[in-house]
Amino acid sequence: MSRELEIVEKIMLGIDPAGRGDPLTTPKDPALDKARAIYYEQLKRVSKQHAPAASVAAVEKDKPSGSRRGERWTIAEDNRLEALWDTSPVVTTVELSAKLGRTRTAVIARLVKLGFFEQISAAMAADNARLEAAGGISLWSLSDQNAICAVESAHPVEPANAGSPWSSAADEELRSLWEAPEQLTCEEIGTRLGRTRGAIVARLVRLGFFADRDEVRRADLKRH
Repeated sequence: MSRELEIVEKIMLGIDPAGRGDPLTTPKDPALDKARAIYYEQLKRVSKQHAPAASVAAVEKDKPSGSRRGERWTIAEDNRLEALWDTSPVVTTVELSAKLGRTRTAVIARLVKLGFFEQISAAMAADNARLEAAGGISLWSLSDQNAICAVESAHPVEPANAGSPWSSAADEELRSLWEAPEQLTCEEIGTRLGRTRGAIVARLVRLGFFADRDEVRRADLKRH
C-alpha cells in the first residue's frame, strides 16, 4: 500500500508517477483535486490500520519540515495546500509542514496569500482550533507579537481594510475595477481598495467571476 501512497502523492503534486519526473498534463479541475486529497487521506488512514509499525513509519516519511524553505511556491503546491485545507477539517500546519516541506510559518503565510484568511492572526487562530479539536495544544500565541511578526516577515504588511467585511459598495467597486479597460492586476486593485491580493482573488471567486482561485491567478498573470 505504501507504493500506492507514493503514486497518489506524486499525482497530487502534478508529477508523473512513472519516475521520470515529467509534469502531468491532466486538465485543472478543483473537484478532481479535492477528490485526490480525500482519497489520499483515506488511503493513509487505512494504511496505518493494517501496516506494521515499522511500515507505517516508512509510509509517513515526509520531507523534513522546512526543506523547501526559501524556494518559490509552485502551482502544484498551492493546489495541494488548497485541497488539503479545504477537504480535511482536521489537517493542521503541523501535517502540512511535513507534507510540503515548508515551515509552519510559511504555510500560515501562504494560506493568507491564497485568500483563505485576510489576517495572519485569523489563520493562526484557525490552526489553533484544529490542533485543539485533535486533542493537541495551541501552538500559536496570539498575544505574542514576535510570533505574528515572524510570519508577517514572509508576507506583505496588511492593508488598511484587511479583515473588514465586504459591503455591496465595495463589491461593486471591485467589479468595476476588474472590468476596467486598463486591465488592472489583483495587486493593483488590492492597493486601491486597501485589501490584500489574496482577498481580491478570493472575492472574485465569491462574486462568480471565476470558478476557483487558480483561474483567477491565471487571468491575473495575463495582466502583468
